[in-house]
Amino acid sequence: MRTAIRTLAMAAFLLAGACGSDAEPDPSCTEPEPASSVALADFEFQPACIGAASGASITLENTGAAPHTFTIAGTDVDMDLPAGANGTASLEGVDAGAYAISCTYHPQMTGTAVVS
Repeated sequence: MRTAIRTLAMAAFLLAGACGSDAEPDPSCTEPEPASSVALADFEFQPACIGAASGASITLENTGAAPHTFTIAGTDVDMDLPAGANGTASLEGVDAGAYAISCTYHPQMTGTAVVS
């Protein structure tokens, strides 16, 4: 019983860390690619270093076989796209700055949005 409780506690701790919003923008994203669309495919964002104006709309295309999210840390942008689906993310109300992008399903899937 004690082992089961420890196992559940450890799983909860690890899950909380994986789902946290401590993501930081990639400092190597110094020349963002102006992007009006982003592909979510093969567990990566294409492009991974994007630039867009505050208030802009970005077309999202999940061209892969898995569901993905387009989540911008520190903002309300959190789009869930099933496999093969398209959507539009609005940067309305997003202040200028650099933000980490991630997929909540696949934590290794990251990018950076530089909003001007």
